[in-house]
Amino acid sequence: MPFLNKLSKKEKAGLLIAAAFVFFSILDRAVIVPINNSIKEVSHKIEANEKRLKEQLRYLNQKDTISREYRGYANAAEKKLSEEEETAKILSEIEDLSKKSSVYLIDMKPRPSRQTDFYKEYMVEIEVESGMESLMNFLHQLNASPQLLRAEKLRISLKEKDSSTVKASLLITKVHVP
Repeated sequence: MPFLNKLSKKEKAGLLIAAAFVFFSILDRAVIVPINNSIKEVSHKIEANEKRLKEQLRYLNQKDTISREYRGYANAAEKKLSEEEETAKILSEIEDLSKKSSVYLIDMKPRPSRQTDFYKEYMVEIEVESGMESLMNFLHQLNASPQLLRAEKLRISLKEKDSSTVKASLLITKVHVP
């Protein structure tokens, strides 16, 4: 190492500092950065798993409520009624909901049911009169019905020109999966 012998103490110190800088730069790029990237990746995976775990714990805490609701719907689905009995049950539910909502039923016409590959759809066409607020309450109770009734078509008009009473025509459906 004759080259090093020719250098002064300051030059040797500078060379040593430069060599240390190059060594630590290589160490940083070759070892520290990959380890840091791995740690970040693992941290992101942990955060995602913690989020998923919290969501699944929330579902687990709701297990009893979900099971109770499922049993209610399962019991309703298991009972096999004839088409006439099912239609009568739907009509009865509509009458009860209209009374609770202060909606006056003018006419109810059951329509023929429609069978598809997977389900049977029952339809009832009704005409009602009420105030707008009562009608909205009726529609809400209809959609929240345990029989899974839905208002498919709705046509609203004023009963009289300067009246707050509305006349509505609805097509109500129920899908029954055997």
